[in-house]
Amino acid sequence: MDSYGGSASSGGPFNALLFVQKPQVILRLIGILCAIVVFACIADKVDINNTCYYNFNEHACDYGIAVGVIAFVACAAFLVVDVLFDRQSNAQVRKYMVLGDFIFSIILSILWFVGFCFLTNEWRRTDKDVASTGTVNNAQAAIVFSVFSIIIWVALAVLAYLQYRKGPGGFFPSDSRETGTRSDHNYSSLPGQHDSSESYQKSPFAE
Repeated sequence: MDSYGGSASSGGPFNALLFVQKPQVILRLIGILCAIVVFACIADKVDINNTCYYNFNEHACDYGIAVGVIAFVACAAFLVVDVLFDRQSNAQVRKYMVLGDFIFSIILSILWFVGFCFLTNEWRRTDKDVASTGTVNNAQAAIVFSVFSIIIWVALAVLAYLQYRKGPGGFFPSDSRETGTRSDHNYSSLPGQHDSSESYQKSPFAE
């Protein structure tokens, strides 16, 4: 049975190659990379004399680092959820997993969007002449990878929504394959229709 976007078998062996080929897993791995770039750039090169270079606004740096760390932890946690998902045979638990993924992806999308707007606005008001080239490059990289993170988390939200739309029965909940029956039975009840698969015994009084 296809339950909320996955197979409901819980006893199969884990296939790492197939796992890393899943779209949501690929997006999460990229999300981890983007999160590392954002908080590493801000923490490493943006500070000038222990002051945040984004218009010397400490809140901008703190917010960027915090969102980057949260996104990193969330991606790692949901990678574990992805591993457990296909091994979970309870459709209700699968439903909560997908709903949690969808809700958290929406929240992270909003947080990254706010962070992008916050950092961009403070960057526009910053005097770039007081910083080195390396500092400027890192400050701009944090903004660019914030945009990438928005796209990634929106895509993850869309994938989670599509999984939820499948429901406990997959795309075809009435598919007879779930019950082990066939839907292509031959019926001979129509007038004049002869079913060649049926064999009839000759009546002893026919002759």
